[in-house]
Amino acid sequence: MYPAPARTGIRERAKQLTPAGGILAVDTGAWIRKAGGTHFAVLSAVDLAVLTMAPTRMELDRAGSILAALEHLASVGAHCPKLRILLTMTNPSAAAADEQEGALVDAGYEVLRTRIPRSDSRDGYGQAFGRPPRLVSGSPMDQLAAELAAVAVEVAR
Repeated sequence: MYPAPARTGIRERAKQLTPAGGILAVDTGAWIRKAGGTHFAVLSAVDLAVLTMAPTRMELDRAGSILAALEHLASVGAHCPKLRILLTMTNPSAAAADEQEGALVDAGYEVLRTRIPRSDSRDGYGQAFGRPPRLVSGSPMDQLAAELAAVAVEVAR
């Protein structure tokens, strides 16, 4: 995953960085709330957007900047990526993730099957920012990698 490059030429740069037949993850920078942010440029430059979201009402509200940007791109006829939502920081014994997924599906969004559980351990997902993901066979990250590869093939058609 690479941080979002400058707004100008972002589609060309993303193509250069994407391995042949591979997938490139680019941070939209939407969390940096400033004029002239990169998230519109990034979204219009990619074919698949994966929005990660914890199962809380606050996260759904915070996702509004990306969801609105996608809506805007589509409404003006610009290139708009396919959207998939990934639920993160989930607790398998709580109903919040199921409720959030139901609300998202009811609103017309596609939610990935894989869920990333909350883990605050030293080597857990919550501490993995900026590090390569550990792909342990059968783990949620392994399942996510396989699911994203399948979605990428679907989107590329």
